[in-house]
Amino acid sequence: MRRTLTVLLILFLLIFVARSAGAYRVDSKVTVEINPNAELLGVVYYLAFGKDAFVIDRGDYLGDVEKHFGDYRDEQAVRMLEEYIPKSMNTPERDYRLMVVEWYLLQCSPPPELTAEVPIGDGWMREFLPALRDFAEKTKFMDFYRAHSNYYDEDISIYGHALKTLPPDKFIGGYEKVGGITFEFLHPYLVAVHGHSFNPVIHGQRIWGAGGMLPLVRRTPQRTSWSYRTARDTMFGLPLNKDYVNNTGLDELIYLGFVYHELGHDITIPELDSNLEDVRAMDFLQGTIEENLPYLARYDIHFWNPGSMVYESFADGWSDFALSRVNENYTQLSMWMQRGWGEFWIDEVLELYEEYSNLTRATGKPISSYVPQMLTALQREYSPKRAEREFQERVPVTMLMAFDRGAVSGKVLVVYGTQNPDPSGTEKDRETAEEIVHILKKFYSQWDKPVNITVKADVELSQNDVEGNLVIIGGPVSNVVAKKMQKKFPLEFMKMGGTWVIEHNTRWNVSSFVLTENFQKPLLRKKLEKVSRGALLLTVRNPNNPQNFIVWIAGENRNLTALFRNPTYYLSSYEIWGEKGIEMGFYVQPLASS
Repeated sequence: MRRTLTVLLILFLLIFVARSAGAYRVDSKVTVEINPNAELLGVVYYLAFGKDAFVIDRGDYLGDVEKHFGDYRDEQAVRMLEEYIPKSMNTPERDYRLMVVEWYLLQCSPPPELTAEVPIGDGWMREFLPALRDFAEKTKFMDFYRAHSNYYDEDISIYGHALKTLPPDKFIGGYEKVGGITFEFLHPYLVAVHGHSFNPVIHGQRIWGAGGMLPLVRRTPQRTSWSYRTARDTMFGLPLNKDYVNNTGLDELIYLGFVYHELGHDITIPELDSNLEDVRAMDFLQGTIEENLPYLARYDIHFWNPGSMVYESFADGWSDFALSRVNENYTQLSMWMQRGWGEFWIDEVLELYEEYSNLTRATGKPISSYVPQMLTALQREYSPKRAEREFQERVPVTMLMAFDRGAVSGKVLVVYGTQNPDPSGTEKDRETAEEIVHILKKFYSQWDKPVNITVKADVELSQNDVEGNLVIIGGPVSNVVAKKMQKKFPLEFMKMGGTWVIEHNTRWNVSSFVLTENFQKPLLRKKLEKVSRGALLLTVRNPNNPQNFIVWIAGENRNLTALFRNPTYYLSSYEIWGEKGIEMGFYVQPLASS
């Protein structure tokens, strides 16, 4: 009996050491936590701005925040944050400033002391810290944080299990000297802060890791119930669609992709910075994206500095290399989405990591030391002329591409169907069309030229209309345009035994993936066959004018059509939502051959 009690006590102590309030120790060198400094910032942000696009409503937790801190809205820290990140600032700029504040706070000791462990060069931040320290003391923030640690368990469980699947100290240690490095992944809970790398030296200790949250919208597929609840559109503040599966295995892959991307920055940035002239010589890669996707380059902060996309591709390539050791299907899906974001050279980057990782194992030299050679090899592969050709031949048609063209052309027409035998169905499709117009107007708010977004009935289209950028609402029963054109699309609705099902057009060359609810097999390389009670979202070049695009949104019924009311953030060519999973498909339509 005494031995049993001793064993239980030891197990309890091990658990206690491994896990404190909001934290989990993966091994002796790897820690993940809901960071109290980041959460303190989240509370102050909520008091300053209310439940805006960045705040994650986690039910009772948000109510407890209001109850505990609601009387402190007039504190200096709240007023200072209101002035530093004003509501008048556009969403990406606010996103960036919030990330910078969190980055500084992660380098401070926990509340209420908040002692800066490294010199802080930002003058506003030096003034903000005493105000935040005073706020933490007055509100007894740490008492609240410790009392609510159980709320953080779901996130910590996903983060911790993912890191155990591919421990960064052990995996990276096979390719890089990490003997003096610890790995820390420090995340918020209440407010979505843009994910970022975190690599300070504190008290002589080098740290590699990540802060913020997963950049789920537009970069990775937030298609799970957990990621739907936690994701936010920090580009435009738009709502997300409820197309998701319930699979923590996929959650863990999404998280691993994020952290290994940030660790890729830790490995490669010093050498890329040391070879900045060569990086800038490759800026035509980013320029090619900007020429073809000019609106993306305007609102996405990754394009705000010359050469940034070279840095991003080296981080993405490292993430692809690492994740391919866990789930090759997920790597292939990620690479399609990276191409959809414009990184048409990502295949070569992954090949370079494969080549030089073998050389690292043979020579014992760290892979970071080969980054200059990898950069030189990439220079030999590409010229500006080849870059444009490869963009056309590798980047899939996506909703992002279609709506970027809408910005350039200055016109998008949303077409609802009038042929539904049930008048209430027509009314519902018209309401969906008007909601999409409202979303698109907000989506185009950061473009510097007007974009005319209008609604028309399917029977009112002119010849000029059918050659433009169209969003078609409804299936072939309700929308005459969809009925006429669906044979030219990669998906179509077919009648089978009195039921309408979504079927594939076999003439299209498609790479497809199915997200499942099977934890062991969260991602399959296959297609969904004859999907009943499903909904689809797809885009193609307009057959009547290939410079423009058609986006088709349709469901087996009017409510399923409304599932994709926000079509703006997808990096796939099409998506099918059905009872057996979500199919994400990709295809390329070069403009010259359309």
